[in-house]
Amino acid sequence: MFKKGQVSTEYLVILAVVLVIALVVVYLVGGFAGLGAGSIETQSKNYWGSTSPFAIKVYKVADTTMSLEMQNYDLDRLTITDISVDGTSVYANSTSFTSGETKVLSGTLPAACGAAGVPYTYNNVVITYSKGALTGIKQSGTKPLVGKCS
Repeated sequence: MFKKGQVSTEYLVILAVVLVIALVVVYLVGGFAGLGAGSIETQSKNYWGSTSPFAIKVYKVADTTMSLEMQNYDLDRLTITDISVDGTSVYANSTSFTSGETKVLSGTLPAACGAAGVPYTYNNVVITYSKGALTGIKQSGTKPLVGKCS
C-alpha cells in the first residue's frame, strides 16, 4: 500500500548521496580552486572603483611600480599629497584634481611584486589629500587592493 511513496523517497535519498559525492570529487580535483581568488579580486576592483571622494578606477602593479588611475568624485578641487599601502608611502607628490577629473598616478613600492600573474594583496590603503584650507584629510579603504602582477 505504501510502496510507491517508499520507492520515491529511496530514489531521492540515493540521488542526494550521488550529488554530494560528485561535488566532493569535483572539489578535490580542483574544479572550484580558482573561484575564491577571482571573486576577491573582483570585489576589490568594484569597491575601489566606487569609493569617494577618490576612486581607484584601474590599478596595475609591475615590479616596484604601482599605477593608479584615480578619479575625484567630490564637487570641489582636491589635492592628493600622499598614498600609502601597508604603512609605506608609495606616492608623495602634490597632485590636484578638479571635480570629476581622472589622472594616472605612479608610485614606487618598497619590494618587487613578482613574476607576471603572481597574485598580490596590499592592505591598509590610505589616500591623504587637501580640500581648500583643510589639509591632511585621510581616506582609508576597508578592502585591500587585490590583483595579479603585470
